[in-house]
Amino acid sequence: SIYILSLLSYRIEGHSDVERLTRVPVIGDVPLNDSNEKHAITVRENDNDIMAETFRGLRTNLLFMLGDPDKKVILVTSTMSGEGKTFIASNLAVSLALLGKKVIIVGLDIRKPGLNKVFRIHHKEKGITGFLSAPQSTDLRSMILPSEVSDNLHVLPGGAIPVSYTHLRAHETCA
Repeated sequence: SIYILSLLSYRIEGHSDVERLTRVPVIGDVPLNDSNEKHAITVRENDNDIMAETFRGLRTNLLFMLGDPDKKVILVTSTMSGEGKTFIASNLAVSLALLGKKVIIVGLDIRKPGLNKVFRIHHKEKGITGFLSAPQSTDLRSMILPSEVSDNLHVLPGGAIPVSYTHLRAHETCA
């Protein structure tokens, strides 16, 4: 019966499943974050704990695959909320910045922005949504903020949550 259950499983449990089902190369495994802070920055300069080592390995493999990384865009995405997109993107960005790479991390989750919490940004009204709502009259560069982590790392947060999403979220909580 265990064999039948494993046949009926539609979940991807690890990189061996990805390699078996696709031709997508796996560049690293990130362990579960045990931190109390869900979106914590775990990569720090001169730190050698398991998370810092994991992101250094991920960074090395990624840079090898990219070749010339000076003009590359890296997208971190998933199908569901809570799978670690902000955690992975933030820590990878910090790891790249500590290596001396110029990095801008862009928060494109306009329904539930998370970069403000991670990088302790207090201005929730400035961000990509301001540019998307009025691209001709908005200076995108002025919305890019320095991070406290590294001079090489800047953040373009999600910005104010659009009114249409605010109404939808209010309706969902009332239903």
